[in-house]
Amino acid sequence: MRQTLRSLKRPDKQHAVRTDGLATMESSTPGSLDKVAAHTGDPVEALALAILDHPAHPMHWSTFKKWIIIVIYCLLQLFIAMTSTSYVSVVYLIQERFGTSLQVTTLGQSLFIVGNAVGPLFLGPLSDIAGRKWVYVGSILLFSILNIGLALALNFPMMAIFMFLIGAAGSTALCNVAGSIADLYGDANNSGQAMALFVFTSGAGPSLGSPVGEWVALNPRMGLNWLFWLNVIIGGAFALGMIFVPETLPRVVIERADRKQNHALSKSTSAVLQIRNVSVVSEIRFVATTALRIFFTEPIVASFGIYNGFAYGLLFLYLTGVFPVFTENNGLSYIDASLTYLNFAVGAAVMFCIVPIQTWLYKRDKQRNGGTGRPEARLLLNLVTIWLFPGALFWFAFTSSGNVNYWSPIVAGAVAGTSNTMLYLSILTYLSDAYPSVIASAIAALLLPSFLIAAGLAHVGLVMFENLGTRTAFIILAGVSCGLVILTYTIYFFGPWLRRRSKLARVF
Repeated sequence: MRQTLRSLKRPDKQHAVRTDGLATMESSTPGSLDKVAAHTGDPVEALALAILDHPAHPMHWSTFKKWIIIVIYCLLQLFIAMTSTSYVSVVYLIQERFGTSLQVTTLGQSLFIVGNAVGPLFLGPLSDIAGRKWVYVGSILLFSILNIGLALALNFPMMAIFMFLIGAAGSTALCNVAGSIADLYGDANNSGQAMALFVFTSGAGPSLGSPVGEWVALNPRMGLNWLFWLNVIIGGAFALGMIFVPETLPRVVIERADRKQNHALSKSTSAVLQIRNVSVVSEIRFVATTALRIFFTEPIVASFGIYNGFAYGLLFLYLTGVFPVFTENNGLSYIDASLTYLNFAVGAAVMFCIVPIQTWLYKRDKQRNGGTGRPEARLLLNLVTIWLFPGALFWFAFTSSGNVNYWSPIVAGAVAGTSNTMLYLSILTYLSDAYPSVIASAIAALLLPSFLIAAGLAHVGLVMFENLGTRTAFIILAGVSCGLVILTYTIYFFGPWLRRRSKLARVF
């Protein structure tokens, strides 16, 4: 990539030699930056590529400092992800309070998911220009305040509107945490474990949300409203704590480092200041329109987006089917049935433990290709683990009627969770490698259809389980998921061919 960037620079580029002790580096002039921007289409992404070698770049921070930041942000992701399924676990209490049907009450959940889809289109570009830190602080503070509206909701329409709003505000954990990890690691080999922690928390959060929500709502000392008051308290604590977490956006960090030295601004910093004048509205427009263009013109991203929507929706379909399986067929209480949803968290933990195998496979493939890391190498372990997804759903379907011990479908759910989170991790790293110049738009193109499909499946699942029964519904889902195996192998073997015909993908 650096060779590509150099080839885009003007022959008369200037070499800025730093004499202030910070470093010696080759800086990008505003003219060369314009060349890169012309190539990428987005000046914000162009600068991110052009300043990788600056000594103040967060990629050069200590491993300990990086991991402290990553753990804090992933805990935020865990907290936000719990909100979606904690609502599902108390949906019957909301029905009783407002006298609504199950389909109508489920709108609160689906609107939260739609908010997750819409939020990144605004918060992502804003953080790319203004910096990550204060977008985190502002959006999570807003998330906390909006939960007051849920706790004091007078009717269901009011609750549904506020669920959408907290979904949009909380989506900063989706679009910014992955961006912060990219700030700290770039495309380095050891970024896989950090990204794996992000995927683990995004998978474990919904798994934890159901039993926690059930316990809080049924606790005689707390009740339904305390589910939202706790969000106010915890969200406020996160917003306050993040004031003390350092900024990770390279442009902001580099500008501050140069100013702190009390020396003339380097040429790269001049470029930073130039880029910071980019209109936020223009950047939002760029990301939104490019995301739509990528979805309709890039079959790789479109395929991954549709898959991710199905897999994410399956989390809520599974939760809908859990209670009949474990309460009616196996005689468990509602609290105990909610605890079975923790198997997805166990599956995500298994994924986190086996990521080093994928990292080793990626490094070996990179060495065999002369030091070039192919995006398809991110899928190597998935060529095996993807088979577990439909297999686990068939397993769950045929053991859900109570004819065997209830631990069998629980283990089946954990296996599905491992396969699902492993492929989600590979999708994120694949897109980061294949679309580095438009990664914000590529992620938006992935998430927008993903969440819209998941929101629709939240309602479809109710009809499926009511009319078909748990066993038949899961057999259908397992059959559909067989297409994911075909998709994974198709992208692995034909991905290079598709990328060569793309105007945006990175070609090696």
